[in-house]
Amino acid sequence: MCQAQLKLRQPAPVVRHCEKSTNALISWQNLLKMRTSHCIIRSFSPKRLIIFVVASTLIYVMLLRNSTLNDERRIAATEEQVRSVNVIQQSKNVGVAERDHEIKDPVELEIARQTLTFLNMEDAVTKPKPPVKIAQEDGSCPVVERIPDLQGALPQATLLIQNLQEGEVHAVHPEIGPGGSWKPNDCQARDKIAVIIPYRDRQTHLTRLIDFLIPILQRQRLDFRFIVTEQYGNDLFNKGRIMNAAFIFAESLGVDCVVFHDVDMFPQDDRNPYSCPPGPRHLGAFVSNLGYQLWYKEIVGGVLAVSMADYRAVNGYSNQFWAWGGEDDDMGQRILSLNYTIERPNPETGRYSMLKHVKRKRTAPKLIYKLLGNSANRVAYDGLNETDKWSIRKVTTRPLYYHLYVDVGPVPEEWRAKA
Repeated sequence: MCQAQLKLRQPAPVVRHCEKSTNALISWQNLLKMRTSHCIIRSFSPKRLIIFVVASTLIYVMLLRNSTLNDERRIAATEEQVRSVNVIQQSKNVGVAERDHEIKDPVELEIARQTLTFLNMEDAVTKPKPPVKIAQEDGSCPVVERIPDLQGALPQATLLIQNLQEGEVHAVHPEIGPGGSWKPNDCQARDKIAVIIPYRDRQTHLTRLIDFLIPILQRQRLDFRFIVTEQYGNDLFNKGRIMNAAFIFAESLGVDCVVFHDVDMFPQDDRNPYSCPPGPRHLGAFVSNLGYQLWYKEIVGGVLAVSMADYRAVNGYSNQFWAWGGEDDDMGQRILSLNYTIERPNPETGRYSMLKHVKRKRTAPKLIYKLLGNSANRVAYDGLNETDKWSIRKVTTRPLYYHLYVDVGPVPEEWRAKA
């Protein structure tokens, strides 16, 4: 009977049958669907109707359960994404902290980075390398820029060592002769140099520096030795006078040039040449604690290489600066006043790390600025040619360096009053 009713094409009976339960605006298609459902339900017996309801309920529960599981999976995925974002953010925060640390203490961060590089490179370093032919056709060593076995960027793990002893360094380098001398045996060295280190109360820095420089100078195939020049007594320091005294001693060793090297300056790359330059070469131009920036044109402090002839031409360092500061800037002005060009290394390979130490304040800044105001005028009479301003009281030939004790004379009262 229901099938017969569905075949009716006249909508009026259907509307009359359902007008109490439906709206008059329901479409013809919806009426047909409702009529079909109504007929199906009427054809069920009570038993079948119960089974139908139970089955529908079970299907609904299963669908609801699947929907809940999907929601849980989505929630878990979202939580995982949140955790990933947090991890990334924490990594970024660590990166920010490292950058902050670099700004505050770039030396320590650079040491840590290069130490990690050193540890990662350890296996490669310990593997035997095939011999490299160094000597040129005439038997001479190539210029530093053409030496094939330089390492480039240097791991600076040595900078972390606080109690390195001279005996330990010499035990590692038994090939080093008296006074820290050495020359290559696979080619004829182009340059014979003396590294002059002004020194006062920094033994741990001194030992680490010599230990650090030895392999660099060896790879650069230089004929080298070290001169440590120390002021006799504990009065106001005069760096210029002990440098001039060390230069006179270096002349007696027959060297071609000298490298004045502060005890707390460590090169970060062995491609920075310590060889004799054609003109004054400011090796220590780009330093960690100065942001690797060249702050002014006269600066020549830290590490300065100069030939024997050029040093005499500028009459050496001034003898008039006492305590700390001024003598390096005065030297830069002397060099420029004689129309020399101050050579500087590549900013990438010419970087230095400066070790931490207690900064000494300038004793008499007004006296220093007054002297710097007439540097060019004092070149002729204030400097190396004043041999009565200092005297070498003692020379000791040690396994790693020549040790000079220099008497710099009495301190002028005007400087002492400002101390």
